[in-house]
Amino acid sequence: MTARTWRTALPLVACAWITMLLGSPEAAAAESPEDTAAQALAERYAPVVRLQGDSSNCANGEQFQPTDVEAVLGDQQVALRGPWRPPELVKPQPEGKDLGLVFPGHFLDFPGDPLRPGCAYAEWSARINAEHPATVYAYVAADAAFPGRLSLEYWFFYVFNDYNNTHEGDWESIRLVFDATTPTAALRTMPTAVGYSQHGGAERARWGDAKLEIVDGTHPVVYPAAGSHANKYGRRLYLGRGSEGLGCDDTTSPQSELRPRVAYVPMARADYLRQYPWLAFEGRWGERQRSFFDGPTGPNMKHSWTAPLQDAETTWRDDSTTVPAGTLLGPSSTNAFCTAVATGSNLVRETLDRTWLLGLVLASTVALIWFAASRTRWSDANPLPARMSRAWGQTVVAALRLLRYRPGLFARFAVAFVVLSLLTLALAELQVARRDAPTDLGAPTENATGFWASLTALAVTVLTIATYVALLAAVTTTLDQLDRGVPMTAQRALRRLIPLWKPLTRAAVQYFAVIAVLTLFVATIPLAVYYTVSRAFAVPIVVAERCSGRTALRRSRLLVKGRWWRTAVPLAIVTGLGLAVGPITGISLLLGTDLSPVLVNVVSSVLFAVAMPVASAAVVYLYFDRAVPAPDSPGSGEHPRTDRTYSRESDANVRHGPPPVRSGS
Repeated sequence: MTARTWRTALPLVACAWITMLLGSPEAAAAESPEDTAAQALAERYAPVVRLQGDSSNCANGEQFQPTDVEAVLGDQQVALRGPWRPPELVKPQPEGKDLGLVFPGHFLDFPGDPLRPGCAYAEWSARINAEHPATVYAYVAADAAFPGRLSLEYWFFYVFNDYNNTHEGDWESIRLVFDATTPTAALRTMPTAVGYSQHGGAERARWGDAKLEIVDGTHPVVYPAAGSHANKYGRRLYLGRGSEGLGCDDTTSPQSELRPRVAYVPMARADYLRQYPWLAFEGRWGERQRSFFDGPTGPNMKHSWTAPLQDAETTWRDDSTTVPAGTLLGPSSTNAFCTAVATGSNLVRETLDRTWLLGLVLASTVALIWFAASRTRWSDANPLPARMSRAWGQTVVAALRLLRYRPGLFARFAVAFVVLSLLTLALAELQVARRDAPTDLGAPTENATGFWASLTALAVTVLTIATYVALLAAVTTTLDQLDRGVPMTAQRALRRLIPLWKPLTRAAVQYFAVIAVLTLFVATIPLAVYYTVSRAFAVPIVVAERCSGRTALRRSRLLVKGRWWRTAVPLAIVTGLGLAVGPITGISLLLGTDLSPVLVNVVSSVLFAVAMPVASAAVVYLYFDRAVPAPDSPGSGEHPRTDRTYSRESDANVRHGPPPVRSGS
């Protein structure tokens, strides 16, 4: 090359390099003092992320972390697909520059099926995150409607939402608000408010609020809920209704702490599109599905990106609803709500692309309820005599009539049930307090309190069993004595039971111990079910027939022998109704009202306290049905020695008490 050529080429090369440098994102950011200040602001307030404990089983725990978008774009297992049906492949292995072409209506397709995720997404996430650090994207923006204020947003991207509405891709954010006009001014002050995104809304906190944890004076602590990644302020079980998301978000077991790399997004659109062209993408960051299983749009499509302070004013709320740690009595309505929403969501998810299966499930459920209700008898259900043959429908009606005629007696049973159950509540609260005690992050909470948690759980279980046994025995002796014409009160029932504590304990311990052992192994669970039904009448037999615990268990087996199914179905219905009345009412109140979860649990606990004596009476009626000779017509509800006159007399005894018992009778 000649000297002249060099003299011509060098200025061109120099100009090219200068143009490249000035045109590069780094140079563009560096030449803007406000971008430099904004990047310093983003680093100063970078969040500390405390993820829930992961698990070797991909169906449990947290399997995902804030992911670098560059780990997804360019991956061989990702595809860009079009808006047509069926969706056609537009670009395999798309990169950021490809998404810069906007592509409205298109979507990214990740490896896996969001309706049946299995372990595909968890394994893929682990692979790509092993090569890229956890990342959050920081963006500083002003809002023309709110001059003099500034927003600093951190955006988290997860490759999968493993919540009730499973879907590919998940964008969440936290936002800090400053009373400042520029990033430089914001560096001289502190945030005035913070907002954590949670599904369709967000929860605010003032900087310095007790619920907002701050590390090293400037770094807010974020607790992403397991699977859903809704950002929370603390370790709780959160109940979602409306914009909070339908279901329950769990942040109770954080076991890993991340300080993600902060990827700064320049303030000017032209600058950030040069550095992150994928921020122009108008499609969905995940496979398109029906209903709420659809992949989400990106940050640039959110109102909070273009008008962050307007969005804060309209969508932020002051608090979130938490699930009470303990329950007053019986199954917790709030916990039942969490389970019901998760179960219903799984059912919809599994049948979304198989509507025939959903229809079959619903039709089968309705048919089963109709069949069970139509194959029994509900009329002529007199509470007394107790020893008579009844259809299972009559046992339910008889138990309800007994409650109606003797409300005072049942009220005392309910109060006694509440007193015993309060002991289980106290022990459960003790276990919760130990679970929530501060521990070193990274050390499993179960290891720190494992012994006490196990001991407390055992004590709660024993007291719960003792409460049920005492209630069932009290109802049995009451019906037994009323059947014999002896007036009964709760105090008399207690006095009659005290001498029987040994055989009752023997029967209950053997009954529940055998069930516990048989349920330890999947193969023996059918045996546990068989044993549960065949020995279900041991406690009433001890009381009514005054025999030992061992004899009562053997006698119960003989009573059920040959009619196990005819015993199992009524028992399941009766006990199921008793257990379900409180939670069903509670779930209805949670969905249909704005009552606090604590009040809802109180209402369901009261209903449970009333329902359990009624359910116990129905179980006793089932026992008496098995203990008397078979009637002339099965399921007729008529005892061979019972006529209408006797039934009316017995009904009067239930209402007003029996006539005085003569000496020697």
